[in-house]
Amino acid sequence: MKRFKEFQDELQEFTVGQREKKTASDRMAQKRDYRKNRAKKIQQMKKYRKSAAYKVNQRKSKVMAKRGKTATGRDISVRGGSGAAQRAKEKKAELKK
Repeated sequence: MKRFKEFQDELQEFTVGQREKKTASDRMAQKRDYRKNRAKKIQQMKKYRKSAAYKVNQRKSKVMAKRGKTATGRDISVRGGSGAAQRAKEKKAELKK
């Protein structure tokens, strides 16, 4: 008569998966893609990172808007093309508020 442990061992089927072997060129390609994507992400996040200059510009923006300028000192403008005059008029009214 078999013991329970022996019976359980017989029922269990061991499966060992095999990974695909990566070639050196595959590893290098993966590394290159990672680096490329990482550089892109870093560049994109630079726009949104709250630096000291960003915080200063946030404070200045309201004062400069009353003068018709952006926080960095450029003139406030609207997109050109058809309807530009109307957009400019609306923007001017918005800034007066």
